[in-house]
Amino acid sequence: MSTTSIIPTPEQRLQILHVYGEKCDRLVREKERQYITSISRSTAWKLEKAGRFPQRKSLGAKSCGWLLSDLLYWINER
Repeated sequence: MSTTSIIPTPEQRLQILHVYGEKCDRLVREKERQYITSISRSTAWKLEKAGRFPQRKSLGAKSCGWLLSDLLYWINER
């Protein structure tokens, strides 16, 4: 899977959120990311570094999160 294939378009984001019954997109922190994807922090980091997992969004100097739609799209594409 290439890097560009895991970045959904705005339309794909809305569609995947609808499929999973989510009303809107939101940021997901590490604990929930791990629950949603069922992969460890280190595995997610390695996949992200290789361009095979959604990129984190910075929430400040010491925190980050992922868009829920990115994670759901990644799961759906696996």
